[in-house]
Amino acid sequence: MTEELKREYTRKISSANKSQITVLVFEIALEYAREAGEAGSKEEFFTALSKSRKAVEQLLFSLDYNYDISIVLMRIYNYVLEKYNHTAATGNISDLDEAIKILTSLHGSFKEAAKSDDSKPVMSNVEKVYTGLTYSREGINNNVNNLSRGFKV
Repeated sequence: MTEELKREYTRKISSANKSQITVLVFEIALEYAREAGEAGSKEEFFTALSKSRKAVEQLLFSLDYNYDISIVLMRIYNYVLEKYNHTAATGNISDLDEAIKILTSLHGSFKEAAKSDDSKPVMSNVEKVYTGLTYSREGINNNVNNLSRGFKV
């Protein structure tokens, strides 16, 4: 994952509510899983697969077991992790492709559900980023509203 993409995810997370953060974690897991599938070396493959695994584990750990659907999602996440293990052990990319297909399907479902969530962002008192107000030769500039957030030294 490029540094620019990491910064973009950081900005998105800082203004996201719980549902949107879940969608972003799916996107991160998928990004790293795809990187693993396209890796040129074993080291790149295992690094990307490990990062995707951590994202899926985060989804697993964040389940609220007060809801019945959480048990189903736990089984699906565990199955994806099992596919990752099999891919790492055998190098069989078809297992990784199956895991990506499952995560893509879940991502779409969670993205649709997140549209109806109008709760407040999880993080408060963060800098606002305005995109597209100015342009440069390299593309769109991001302007950060750098107002005091209540702390003075």
